[in-house]
Amino acid sequence: MPIFSAVRKYFSDDEETIFECRNCGTVLEGGEWDCPSCGSTEVAEYDSLEYDVP
Repeated sequence: MPIFSAVRKYFSDDEETIFECRNCGTVLEGGEWDCPSCGSTEVAEYDSLEYDVP
């Protein structure tokens, strides 16, 4: 992780985590581990600050 992202993450109070189905790309609600669209249990977890997701 680049130093700028690490510092921004440390000082930020916005800790949004994005959960996304690896099979179909549907964005899931936090804590969902089964995709409601395709039924897959393959879920990726991303930190929005690390990937600059608005």
